Amino acid sequence: MRARSGLVLLGFLVVTFTAAGIGGAATSSSVVTWYPTLHKPMWNPPSWLFAPVWSALYTLMAIAAWRV
Repeated sequence: MRARSGLVLLGFLVVTFTAAGIGGAATSSSVVTWYPTLHKPMWNPPSWLFAPVWSALYTLMAIAAWRV
């Protein structure tokens, strides 16, 4: 039973990160040209922080879907 549960979790992770990859590919050109021109508040997080935070968010979304 645990092996199947692990495969289901892996499936959710694959689906979630595939969706993230498609979204990233669709917006990657805009991030380079458009995002830097925005007027951001002083408390805006640094750019390098977005990738790990989005990765953690997508991982947690897959785990939540698996648990339901």
